[in-house]
Amino acid sequence: LYSEVENRGRDKMATFQENWQTNCTSINQRTKYIFNTALLSDVKFIVPVSNGESGVKVIPAHKLVLAIGSPVFYSLFYRQMSDTIDSIELPDCKYDGLLELFRFIYSDQVELTESNVMNVLFVAKKYLVPSLAEKCADFLRENLDASNVFIILAHAQKIKDKDMENRCWEVIDMHTEEALASDHFV
Repeated sequence: LYSEVENRGRDKMATFQENWQTNCTSINQRTKYIFNTALLSDVKFIVPVSNGESGVKVIPAHKLVLAIGSPVFYSLFYRQMSDTIDSIELPDCKYDGLLELFRFIYSDQVELTESNVMNVLFVAKKYLVPSLAEKCADFLRENLDASNVFIILAHAQKIKDKDMENRCWEVIDMHTEEALASDHFV
């Protein structure tokens, strides 16, 4: 069952096992099972595709799960007119970032990469999920070097992360020539 749950995000048309709840022995396994599936879904998010591609993708989700993971979603779904909200367009978010935010809310796990960490950090801050934002900041600190310092600096300034911004300036100060020779300097 565990491998089936892990593969479900990749296969949107997966068939659901009858009585799947009995095979999931924890709430974590049950929420992982429904992550990124239409099973019991009551809201869908429409977001631009990541990495400069054109078009949009749809992410099915569950209001209750999102609301217990984020005060922003709680307010959206349970303080406003939640009965009328079943589809939400988020043109300022990217698919890979929002999907990882949801993965974290559903399972306490996140798959960070150099190509998605900025999008994940943006949505973690936007939807007030500080534990995920901290995981992103840790990832950036561990991977910060002269070759990527300018791209990280721009994002740190955009999201007003003074600590990360200061770390970037320290790297630039210590490795000025290498940083200026990087592709991201221009």
